[in-house]
Amino acid sequence: MKLKLFNISAFICLLTLSIACKKESSDSIQPNMSGWWQIERIETRTYDAGGTAVVSSASIPYQPTDYIDFKNNKSDELEINLGDGNRVIGNYVVLMGGMFNISLSNKLLYCSVDNLTEKAFTFTGTVDKSNPKVTETYYLVR
Repeated sequence: MKLKLFNISAFICLLTLSIACKKESSDSIQPNMSGWWQIERIETRTYDAGGTAVVSSASIPYQPTDYIDFKNNKSDELEINLGDGNRVIGNYVVLMGGMFNISLSNKLLYCSVDNLTEKAFTFTGTVDKSNPKVTETYYLVR
C-alpha cells in the first residue's frame, strides 16, 4: 500500500513539474532582436485627439557610431548611444505577439515590431502618458 501511494505521489509531482516548467516560446522575438543595431533614423509623430498625426519629424541623420544594443543578459539591459557621449542605459521586456516595452530613465515606450529580419529591425513605440499621443519609429540595421 505504501509503495502504491508513493508511486501515485511521485507521478503527481512529475506531472506538476512538467506542466509548471514551461519552455520559452519558439516564436519569441528576443533571439532575433538581441544584439547591436546601428540607428538609421528615428521618426517622431505627435497626434491630435482624433488620432491624426499633426506633427511628424524625421530626426537628424545618425552617425555609424549611433546604436541600440539589446543585451541578452539576466536583466535584459538596453544601451542606446546617440553620439556626443549621450549614452542611455535602460531595460526591455519582451511580451507576446511582437510586443515589447522599453524602460529608460526619462520615459517608457510600449513598442510593437513593424519589421524584423536578420539585417533590419523597425519598431514603433508609444510614449507612456504622452498627451497628446507621441510615437517614435526606430529604423535599425546591422
